[in-house]
Amino acid sequence: MQLNELKQGTSAQIVVHVASHVLEFATKVEMVYDDCIYLSPITQEDKVVGFSAKGLIVHLVITDPESERAYQFTNVRIRTIKNDKGEIYHEIVAPTEAKQINRRGACRVWLGDDGVGSCGHDGKLFYVTIKDISVSGISFYCTKDIIIPDGSIVCLEFDDDSTGMHFSLAAIIVRSVEMDETKIMYGCKLNQESNVISKFVNDKQREKLRASRQSNILGRKFTKEIEREQEEEEDDEPVKIRF
Repeated sequence: MQLNELKQGTSAQIVVHVASHVLEFATKVEMVYDDCIYLSPITQEDKVVGFSAKGLIVHLVITDPESERAYQFTNVRIRTIKNDKGEIYHEIVAPTEAKQINRRGACRVWLGDDGVGSCGHDGKLFYVTIKDISVSGISFYCTKDIIIPDGSIVCLEFDDDSTGMHFSLAAIIVRSVEMDETKIMYGCKLNQESNVISKFVNDKQREKLRASRQSNILGRKFTKEIEREQEEEEDDEPVKIRF
């Protein structure tokens, strides 16, 4: 897949590797040109996130809306730009074509929150523990006597302990794994992507990175460098272009 084959509105993730850490940010394709694309800006606390700090390896992951296959553009060049209308975008240039990847390997955030689930016409509730969540999927544990066939729609409700946020989600069962004699894990695809979940996942990943600085010397070295350079970038205007 070439960069100029993408379509406007296609879901995308910016995947950032720094030291031993991985961060993933959800966005979408806004414009496509022959040699580059422009993505919706990633924001945190009302500020646009920059990706030009030293030590970053940046990939772009695209999900084909028809086949649902994921493709990765490796080592992309990314810069933040502003057009003559004052609109901000992330400009992406890819040195090579994309290769198909297993999306299950994408970065997820661990939760461990307790909640309830329901499935079927009777709507009978059962207890669950939410294992992890991403912008496109969620997985949970429950007792082995809860049998849910692949393709079934399950409703999940839980409160995240660290943020106090309440979630009520509908998801489609895509796989199941028996963990032990009493517990089973179900993997699900979310019915639709949500800006709320995207921000929640991004914030969780940033929390994970901040926490890792306290116990990982190498992580501290790189992340401090990122924060310092991003603070410097905040005082500068994004590159201005006309299109």
